[in-house]
Amino acid sequence: MTSTEAAAEPGARTTPAPLSMIRLTYTHHEDWYSDGDDGPSFWNVSADVYDHEGRGTIEHVGDFEFVRIDPFETRDMFGVLDGHDGDLGLMAETLLDPSTGEFQDDLDEFTEPIYSSMLILTNARLERSWQGFGLGVLLTARAIDKLSPGCRGIACFPAPINGGPSDPDNKETRPLAIATLGKVWEKIGFRHYRNGVFVLDLGTITLGEAIKDLTDSVSKVPQANEDDYIDAR
Repeated sequence: MTSTEAAAEPGARTTPAPLSMIRLTYTHHEDWYSDGDDGPSFWNVSADVYDHEGRGTIEHVGDFEFVRIDPFETRDMFGVLDGHDGDLGLMAETLLDPSTGEFQDDLDEFTEPIYSSMLILTNARLERSWQGFGLGVLLTARAIDKLSPGCRGIACFPAPINGGPSDPDNKETRPLAIATLGKVWEKIGFRHYRNGVFVLDLGTITLGEAIKDLTDSVSKVPQANEDDYIDAR
């Protein structure tokens, strides 16, 4: 289930650490005996404050999780995804044609079929102290850009994080929260496809332009001084 901070504009607060100290680490995991029939490819992206002077990782910022699917390489993609996670099953039900096991024909109107693979963003979560700066959607966009080669598009199902009135299990507030976060994802080019699933075409320059605009915006946020931050740790 995908999530990020709902705040669209940077606040007046100072970031917990300088943004220049944030590092993204990409981890791919699979069973050593797996092959193309065993399932999709899973990626975890960890955002952390990293001290380049030798102390290594100092503070965790957030996590972003992706699944890369290719119905031409995995038999019964719907069954594999549904068996792994209910939300992934919903995504598969929306994206795949049950009669063929391939992507829905009208998905071509949202993502150019130049490749057979597609990414699914399953989770985007920031630590609470890092929310409200507009950083979540920017880091997600950068992670998507890094993982995008060979993929026609990326899909996600927006949902809120961290419980409270926007709890994804709260049936009363969930629709409004999802609609609000849908607007957040639209900032990097996602469009509503069907059944609450949003899709971003990776065959255009939309994502790159969004990253540039978001970077310019986030760079204006008041930031902690690096020396003061290091001394305080």
